[in-house]
Amino acid sequence: MLALARFTLKGPYQAAAVVGLLAMFAVVLPPMVPHAAFGILAASICMWLSSTLVGLIILTQGSVSGLKAIGVSILGITLVAWVLIGAPELGLWTGIVQWLPIILLSQTLRSSKSLALTMLFGAFLGAIGVAGQYLLWGGFETELVSQVIQRMGQLEQQDATLVERNIQLVRLFVLAMVALVYMLIMAIVLVARWMQANLAESKGFGEEFRALALGKPAAAIALLLMVLSFWAQLPWINSLMFLLVIAFMFQGIAVVHSKLGPRRQGRLLLVLFYILLAVFPQVVALTAITGVIDNWLVFRKKSVKPNDENEL
Repeated sequence: MLALARFTLKGPYQAAAVVGLLAMFAVVLPPMVPHAAFGILAASICMWLSSTLVGLIILTQGSVSGLKAIGVSILGITLVAWVLIGAPELGLWTGIVQWLPIILLSQTLRSSKSLALTMLFGAFLGAIGVAGQYLLWGGFETELVSQVIQRMGQLEQQDATLVERNIQLVRLFVLAMVALVYMLIMAIVLVARWMQANLAESKGFGEEFRALALGKPAAAIALLLMVLSFWAQLPWINSLMFLLVIAFMFQGIAVVHSKLGPRRQGRLLLVLFYILLAVFPQVVALTAITGVIDNWLVFRKKSVKPNDENEL
C-alpha cells in the first residue's frame, strides 16, 4: 500500500490516474464479478483506497493537487458509468458524497495539525448530516422497514419474532447511519495520516494519536446527549449520541494504545482489543465512556494531558 502511495505522490498525472482508476474499478467490478458479495467487497476496497489516497494527496501536497486528482477521477467515473449503466450522474455524486468530506477533513488536519480539532469538525459535519437526515429525509426509516417486510413476505407466513428483530435492526441502522459514515471517514483520514508519517519515516502519527483528547466541553455534551437519549427517546437525539460515542471511541482507543502499547506483549493485546471492539457493542460503549471520562481523570501521562486547547 505504501508503494502505491509513493507512486501516487510522484506527480499530478500519477495521482489522477491512480485515484481515477481505483474509483472506476469500484464502478465496473460489481457487475463483472460472478459472485455479488465478492464484487461488492472488491468495489469497497477500491473505493476505500481511492479515498485514502485523496486524503494523503491533500495532507502532503494541499487541496489544489487533491482537487486536480478528484476532478479527473470524477470525469472518468462519469464516462464509465454513462457507458456501462447509463448513469453519468454517478461521478458527481461520488465526488460530493464520498470525497468532499475527505477533502474538508484532510485540509483541516493539514492546516490545524490537530487530530482532535479534525475529529470535532467531523462530528460537527455529522451533526449537520443528522439534521438533514431527519428534516429532509424523514421517511427513510419507514421506507426501509417497508422494504424489509416486502422481502420477507407476508407477516403471517413468517416468524413474528424474526420479523420484529429485522425491523429493529433496520431502525438501529437508521439511527447509527451518520455515526457509521463518520467512523469510516475518520478511519480513512487516520490511515492517510499514518501513510504520510510512514512515507516521511516519522513516528509523529503514533505520538499524535496517543495524545488525542477532544476536550471537556465536547465530553460534557456527550454526557448530556447520553442522558437525554435515555430520557427523551427522540430519534435525532439518539443519532447525535451515536455520533459522539464514535468520536469518543477514538479517544478511548488512544487511551488503550497509550496503556497497552509500551507493554511487552502490547501488540498481541491490541489485536485482542480490536477483535473485541469489532465483535461486541458493549466494548465500543465502554471504550467511548473511557474516552469521555479521560478528559477529567486523565488516564495517560501528564505529557498527553487533555486540555481545552483541543476545543472546536
